[in-house]
Amino acid sequence: MALSRVPGEDELYVGGIFTLRRKSTLASTGITHVVSVLKYDFKDFEDWEKYAHLSVEVDDVDDENLLGEFERTGSWIEKALKEGKDGKKGKVLIHCAMGKSRSVTITMAYLLRQYPEHTVASALSLIQESRPIAEPNDGFMAQLELYKEMGCPRDIDAHPRYQRWLYRQEVDVALAAGMAPERVRFEDEETQEGGISEGNEVELRCRKCRRTLATSPYLITHLPSASKTAPTPSPKSPIASLDPPPDHIACTHHFLHPLSWMRPALDQGLLNGRLECPNPKCLAQIGRYAWQGMRCSCGVWILPAFSLQKGRVDEITKRAEKVQSQGAGKDGFRVASVGAPEEAGGIRLPPGMRGKGNL
Repeated sequence: MALSRVPGEDELYVGGIFTLRRKSTLASTGITHVVSVLKYDFKDFEDWEKYAHLSVEVDDVDDENLLGEFERTGSWIEKALKEGKDGKKGKVLIHCAMGKSRSVTITMAYLLRQYPEHTVASALSLIQESRPIAEPNDGFMAQLELYKEMGCPRDIDAHPRYQRWLYRQEVDVALAAGMAPERVRFEDEETQEGGISEGNEVELRCRKCRRTLATSPYLITHLPSASKTAPTPSPKSPIASLDPPPDHIACTHHFLHPLSWMRPALDQGLLNGRLECPNPKCLAQIGRYAWQGMRCSCGVWILPAFSLQKGRVDEITKRAEKVQSQGAGKDGFRVASVGAPEEAGGIRLPPGMRGKGNL
């Protein structure tokens, strides 16, 4: 199974590196372009100048970043298939070492980019029709799922979800070394995905001074476990965020993304510590943070964890009007407060604090 044609209208082929040694097969197939998805020196291959070549030097490991290459490879393959040589359409071979993981991932990304009707599962099934060994590693499959959820953007680097994913990779590397990350991504200072949504918004306030601490776009919902035994946290999912349950009676903490008011605590570079109310006249101890993660009282493991104790904050539910958000948080809505301007970043400052920057 040196060379496998992907079913469909495109002249797209997947193979391993030894396919390049089979000159007669390449010639009879009419390959014009080659995408190499591995680290290799191709100087020993004969007649290499016959082919237009794109090299993507990556390893076949779960935490390798292939997501950032999807647009470069996708646009290159698209152009190669259309233009080819001598006025004819091109035929593209995508290969890695075995034609199993890396090359299949790049091929799937192309299919997702060009054919929106494809899901990650259907793209893989299509390739497996002619190449049963096709099986990207778990990390690449997760990147493909994220790519599809992002809408296969042409500018991947600028997409907020890609930036968040990159940051999570940094956190993984730091935690593997037993250290806090060198930088902290404060969600209220980052560009957020907008959208139209409606529903109720939750606002968390310090119980002692009533300072607003967080709103719905920055809260992390999680599903309480049936038992108190915490599941093993996935190293590829540094922030647990599952569908919200009907209620959270069992939970004694609110979990949220890092926000700029936490900067004094997080800038210390410690793996864990306490969180204080940002109001200098209050400074009440309202929660904790732990980069290595912590177990909620309901049994769910959150990694990393930034928590507010329910006994130290008040939870206010507000009705959110349907609005087109510009720079809203990941949940896509803000409170449309009558008679009061909306604050940037989705967090509304309490009276007397408006115009004084981020919380």
